[in-house]
This record gives sequence, structure tokens and C-alpha cells, in this order.
Amino acid sequence: MHSWIVTTTEDRVFVGRRILALMQDPRSDATRLGRLVDAVDSLAETVLETAEVLYEGRGRVTSATQAVTLIGYDRLERLVRRFLREEYARLADDAAEVSAPLMSLVEPRYAAI
Repeated sequence: MHSWIVTTTEDRVFVGRRILALMQDPRSDATRLGRLVDAVDSLAETVLETAEVLYEGRGRVTSATQAVTLIGYDRLERLVRRFLREEYARLADDAAEVSAPLMSLVEPRYAAI
């Protein structure tokens, strides 16, 4: 695992978007992508599990770099995009929870205005 772990939803979204951007950079490689994947625990687990399933028990996948190499950039992109959709949904839910109590302060007769 990498020495720093991302914990907030906003930071996870930033790292996910950064991974997608690095995938478009011709100078990037599996090592750089693996470091970023390792920074987000849930994404790292998904990538490692996917690589182990594709590797079909022929050995153990030990790092995110190895997993990125095994699954390829196309599959990694799909995993990161699915991860980002889940994170965006979590952000929307958090925003809805914050705004819902504010609406309860408005009297019902003014709510339609």
C-alpha cells in the first residue's frame, strides 16, 4: 500500500479523475497508476480482485501495479468510471442530507414560492 490513504469523498473523486487523466498521458505507466490506485482503499481492492479473477488462480496478485498490468488500461478505465459514479452518487446523497433539514425550517405555506 501507498504511504498516504485518501479518506474524504472529494479526495477520492480527485484521485479517480487524476487516474483517468494519467491514462491519457503517453508518459504514464502502470507504476504511476498503481500508486494512485493504492491511495484509495476501495478502488485498490476492486482492481486487485478483478486482476485475481482474470488471472484465474495461476498466482497471487500482490500489488496494484501488477493488477493494472494484468487487467489493462481499458478495464481499469471502466473500473475507475464505475468507482467515480458511486462517489458522485455519495456526494449527491450527502448534499441532499444537508439541504433537507434546511427545508424543514421553511413554513409549508412558503415552500411553494
